[in-house]
Amino acid sequence: MKNFLLAASLLLGSVSTSFAYNTVTVQDSISTDTHWTCDNQYLLKGYVYVTAGHTLTIDSGVVIKGDKVTKGTLIVERNAKLMAMGTAMHPIVFTSNQPAGSRSYGDWGGVILCGNGPVNWTAGQAQVEGGPRSFYGGTNAADNSGVMSYCRIEFGGIAFSPNNEVNGLTLCGVGSGTQIDHIMVAYSGDDSYEWFGGTVNAKYLVAYGTWDDDFDTDCGYKGKNQFVVAVRDAGAADQSGSKGFESDSYQSGTATGLAGDTSMATKPVFSNVTLVGPLNSPSFTGYDPNYVAGAHIRRGSGISIVNSLILGWPCGVLVDESSSSFGSTVANIGNGILQFKNNIIAGTATASFNKDVVFVRDGARSLTPTTSNSDTTSTGTDWSVLAGYAGPLTWFSTTAVNQNRSYATVSGGVQLGNPFYMLNPVLVPNSTSPLVYSSKHFASWGTGVNDIFDPNSPISYDTTSPATYNVPGFAPDFTNTKAADGFFTRVNYAGAFGRTGVNDNWMSGWCNFDPLNENYDTTCYTASHVGVTNVYATSAPLVKVYPNPAQSNATISVEVKQTGTVQIMILDRTGRVVKEVYNGGALTGTPSYEFSTEDMPNGMYVISVLVNGKHSITKLSVIK
Repeated sequence: MKNFLLAASLLLGSVSTSFAYNTVTVQDSISTDTHWTCDNQYLLKGYVYVTAGHTLTIDSGVVIKGDKVTKGTLIVERNAKLMAMGTAMHPIVFTSNQPAGSRSYGDWGGVILCGNGPVNWTAGQAQVEGGPRSFYGGTNAADNSGVMSYCRIEFGGIAFSPNNEVNGLTLCGVGSGTQIDHIMVAYSGDDSYEWFGGTVNAKYLVAYGTWDDDFDTDCGYKGKNQFVVAVRDAGAADQSGSKGFESDSYQSGTATGLAGDTSMATKPVFSNVTLVGPLNSPSFTGYDPNYVAGAHIRRGSGISIVNSLILGWPCGVLVDESSSSFGSTVANIGNGILQFKNNIIAGTATASFNKDVVFVRDGARSLTPTTSNSDTTSTGTDWSVLAGYAGPLTWFSTTAVNQNRSYATVSGGVQLGNPFYMLNPVLVPNSTSPLVYSSKHFASWGTGVNDIFDPNSPISYDTTSPATYNVPGFAPDFTNTKAADGFFTRVNYAGAFGRTGVNDNWMSGWCNFDPLNENYDTTCYTASHVGVTNVYATSAPLVKVYPNPAQSNATISVEVKQTGTVQIMILDRTGRVVKEVYNGGALTGTPSYEFSTEDMPNGMYVISVLVNGKHSITKLSVIK
């Protein structure tokens, strides 16, 4: 027990140690090369512009806060650069300047990068949405706006009015010379990420608790993205209709895409996405009715989604055929520009197959797609009124062509660890998930032998012997025209995570699933504690605490898979045990333990749970 307490104390010691620091207020323009260091914190007031010809360099561990009153926003203009290079241990954090427990959606504006990459505006450029003075767009597909790596953006994003919004991270005409990786946008008041044209590529993106759309692609964006995650809060959605993906090519002022001209269409590729929606089961009805679909593809978009998982949405994919004013979305399916291959849709709002893919025309019912499988102006499920393309379900389920699969439930089909638990989403597959397991064997190899997929080895379709064949139950494909690009890492799994070990969760450490209560009164922010429950997630018991924050009392529920012993302790930020909630035997099930917080001062605590020798840690905030 002493060793355990020491480990817990060390974890707590890294939560964030308070030091004396200066708060540097930043407003208006940054018109010289500037370096932000982690012995200071920085407060953005109003629109803060990094101007052309200048570079803003931000050290790892720096905390930047956006002012709520003035809606502080960081805008990197064309021909300027942002060099924000955090690390897994010391991410750069952009967050609200509100105190712990009082932060919320849209407290500040977010981060905007502007580049000289190609866009489909007829003027060749456009002004950033939301009111900034900055323009974006140009002819340099390889334009370089700098680096963003290991950065968190929390509580940004403001929808001033329809189509006049600032997002968590907005990428406007950003070129492929820019490096974007390991970014988490949490609790954005509009979209988590929105691309307005450009060619920038990215890996390891997380959208968490988004208000509107997780990933919005517009204006001719043509980048590549891999290892992408979204986790939704069932109770939070936007009246405009919230989706995982929203993708458009054309609008007023852009190219039209008419006469079959697809050169200016939006054509991004997303591979290895895990998109977790608001439905923890197909029969769940307690989600916000403004939720729409895992992917809404419309207005002539040519987005491609491959090797991915769309889980727990009222509608899986909503294909929305354009009006006669713009180029055809469906035509992009017929000509191979828009591809949807090697994907799983699971746990949609009914166990039947008819809501995994829905087709509507001219935007009709785009906010209520689950009322019917096909638009009433069409003939049943057939798309023959649109140049004879196959019906939506046929397009989705044609095994030889698209290799997609549907499961009635997430738990019974995809089998991820615990995808719907907001405070600790476990997206790594279970050991029997078809993503990482297969019992397939061939008669020529002999009888009674199951040749289990080896998740540590590449996929091999060679059936000449058991020693060479190695294919999971559901396999990705990196040979098709979209995913064969050298940018994509040729992993042997679909979705954002493979294998089942504790080290296979690339969100562990630097991500934070409780930013509302995080203590940012620190210099050189250390995040080694963040998401610590994920480190134990595949072996440790599931622990929940509610209400959180707590006032006078709280209840802890614990998953007990085998009758044995349970020990629950509450520790403060120094690692000191402030109370032992329970220490004794427990039967199989989910027992609950209530305790008083009346004697606990306001602040952050760690709940340490030991069940049959397996250890979990989660956080509790006490606010009275």
